Amino acid sequence: MTKRNRTLLFLTLCLLFFLLTPPLILYSLGYAIDFEKKKIVQTGAIFVSTEPGEVSVFMSGKQKGKTGIIFKKLFKKNILPKTYSIELKKDGYYSWQKNLEIKEKLTTEIRDVFLLQENPQKQIVFEKSIKGFYPSPDNKKIAYLTAENQIGVLNLENKSEKSVLGAEKMDELVKLAWSENSKKIYLKTSLKKVFSNYVWQEETENIIELDKIVSKKTYNPVEFSWHPKDSNQIYFIDAQKDDDYLNKLNLADGIIIPKIIRSFKNYYFFGDSIYFLEKTSGIIFQTDFEGKSPKKITVQAVPDYNVKNGEYQFFIFPQTIGVIDEKRDFYVLDSQTQLFKKTGENISDIKISDDSKKLLFFGPNEIWVLYLEDFFIQPLKYKWDKDLIGRFSSPIENSFWCPDSEHILIANQNNIKITETDGRDVRNTVNFLTGISPYFSKPDKQIYFIDQGKLYSAKL
Repeated sequence: MTKRNRTLLFLTLCLLFFLLTPPLILYSLGYAIDFEKKKIVQTGAIFVSTEPGEVSVFMSGKQKGKTGIIFKKLFKKNILPKTYSIELKKDGYYSWQKNLEIKEKLTTEIRDVFLLQENPQKQIVFEKSIKGFYPSPDNKKIAYLTAENQIGVLNLENKSEKSVLGAEKMDELVKLAWSENSKKIYLKTSLKKVFSNYVWQEETENIIELDKIVSKKTYNPVEFSWHPKDSNQIYFIDAQKDDDYLNKLNLADGIIIPKIIRSFKNYYFFGDSIYFLEKTSGIIFQTDFEGKSPKKITVQAVPDYNVKNGEYQFFIFPQTIGVIDEKRDFYVLDSQTQLFKKTGENISDIKISDDSKKLLFFGPNEIWVLYLEDFFIQPLKYKWDKDLIGRFSSPIENSFWCPDSEHILIANQNNIKITETDGRDVRNTVNFLTGISPYFSKPDKQIYFIDQGKLYSAKL
């Protein structure tokens, strides 16, 4: 190489060094050239976590990588700040899409995305035509009501069946509740408008007629509820002329402990306690399972309380108390002010998330989420923030939390939908299954549901 060529090469390399070094230094410091705006800007980043893994991440049509197989996450930095159409794709699954803004010096988070299979495999669980089913607490058995008004129990492990109550005993099933140990069932039935109360015992396959036991003592039972810790004991409301009383019946020896709670509107089991709404004052009290040493939990009566009003429902949660009054208005207790806050109207039911940080509540056509604490991950939420999850033209049959506490299952018009709590841009919602009365079993991660009278299951 001649001296002239060496000099030209040296000068060329120097020029390249001076041209490329500043952009590279700026890039390493989180800067980039925005050619659309014709200026240097600080970049942002994106963080994605998905279930399952190996999900392709696209930003405005360009693939940026995949979430991992094991950790199921992706982090990309040095992204120009602007709004991108972000899409998450995996073969055989519904895609996820939102328009989200990448901001300077910040990371846009897309956490806990749950992609659903496009064609979920559903398996028939029970061949008989049924009207309803009731899983046991241990999720190993299902009580069912046939189209002929017969009640039976299906063992999910060995597929064996046991008969519980024949159609001759009832023309309507009013209530069915499993005991805590999943070995007994309480039944309230109606036959020609006459109510009857029974307990079925799996070990002996015998039926105990509760009305015969309590009627000997001149009690007037109107409602039974299992002891939450002891399956040999069952509570019942005794409606007398002067007042209502809560009594406890020991199924083993037939002994009744009367008047555990006196003069109440409603009661609720939580932890090792019974909570009850005192009838005269409208204040919520707490007592033990024997009704000893009751203490006040609220300092004021529930809102607009009137002793002559209809029935109140209330719910005890780790972080608050919820009340639904006779008008179906929903209130929650602010633990700091000890005042009830009106949160919803025309509410059917309330469900707490598995992480105990959010309340799901819904009425005939709307579903809402109330946040019980601050969330400093995106999207940011603060205590008592309330989100409208969805509004539907047809009635909502039921709604409950998925196990991750970030997705919600909705039963509506013979469809089982799953939607997300992330309300940025649009809420990704999938019509996952066709059917009614869905129930999620946590141990085997199966959704059980009825479709055309048959009981099916599908993996979530």
